[in-house]
Amino acid sequence: MALQKHTNLFLEAVSSILRNPGRSLVVFFCLTGVLLPFVAALAVSQGVRAQATVSIAAGADLYVCRSQYGRNGPVALSKIERIEKIPGVIRVVPRIVGRTYLGEELAVVVGIDAISPEGQSESASQPATNQILFGRSLAERLGLSKGDDFHFSLFPALPFKVADFLEPNLSLWSASMVVISFQAAAQVFKLPDMASELLVYCRAGTADRVAEELSSIGKPWDMTPPLRVQTKTLVERYVQRGFGIQAGTFSMLYVTAFGLAIPALLILSGLGRGRRRQEIGIMKATGWQTLEIMEMMVFENILLALMASLMSLTVAMLWLKLGNGIGIAQLFISGSGLVPDFPVPSRFTPLPALFAFLFGLVLTLLGTMVSTWRAAVTPPLTTMG
Repeated sequence: MALQKHTNLFLEAVSSILRNPGRSLVVFFCLTGVLLPFVAALAVSQGVRAQATVSIAAGADLYVCRSQYGRNGPVALSKIERIEKIPGVIRVVPRIVGRTYLGEELAVVVGIDAISPEGQSESASQPATNQILFGRSLAERLGLSKGDDFHFSLFPALPFKVADFLEPNLSLWSASMVVISFQAAAQVFKLPDMASELLVYCRAGTADRVAEELSSIGKPWDMTPPLRVQTKTLVERYVQRGFGIQAGTFSMLYVTAFGLAIPALLILSGLGRGRRRQEIGIMKATGWQTLEIMEMMVFENILLALMASLMSLTVAMLWLKLGNGIGIAQLFISGSGLVPDFPVPSRFTPLPALFAFLFGLVLTLLGTMVSTWRAAVTPPLTTMG
């Protein structure tokens, strides 16, 4: 009997939505407009975070550089031989990472040997001294094609030939990346016998012990800058913290917008309030109890919030998958611009959809329950008049 009663109240809520299409559509579209940016932003944030996690997992076990005024500084290549002798170390690969302008385009220059960029063939993985791999988006902006000659303004005496392109679907970082040999990068940035960092690969279970031994090299009392050792776990923690701060900033701004949207939705939810009061008066006159009326309104709000959250999730998927996150990617990916020229990573999980539903439900409850309760406790002749 109780189940039948709740089922009838649910069906009456559906009927109420259909009887008042104008009010229902206004609330539905208002909710969708409020929830859509929230769902899309969370999907981009989760996508970028997942891609960063995959990149870190595929990277080295330890990243070694010099401590320079408390920040990362270049490390001498002479340290490689000593590090390779530490038990547990498999190999040490030097890498140079720098930023420079190519015309008006800011690019990340990576100088590395012995490790192929992900997704590239072996022939293109180890560029010769005069070969250069361009991110496809960057090459298109610079008007470069395979076989073209190129040189850096930092070192114009060293000519390069465009050998291949890094596809933008490899990662969001490959769009504006330039890969050259380590030797060429050392010439371009004019730091011979130095590397931005040393990538240390260790046997399973030995990374922490190797990190401790590396930390003892170059103690402050040796009058040389100590090594700065970062484990894979530490790097992942830094990345997650950075995304947490960025997502937290967006959430703070969104909560502010959410708070401002409440009064607007309160007004919109009040459309047709006179007719709603009359309906409630008729219900009371025909024997409906106040709790039954309130339960029916809860069902109605749940349906509206569910439809709006599903619509916002669907539109967000279309926005990010087909529209490539135009207008929202730049909130989480610096330098992407209003129209990204690379595939924007996105990841849809149940959590954003659940949050969207709960937010929508709270908004609709705030907009309708107080007025419904007041009308339900008012004598029927007053509300029907």
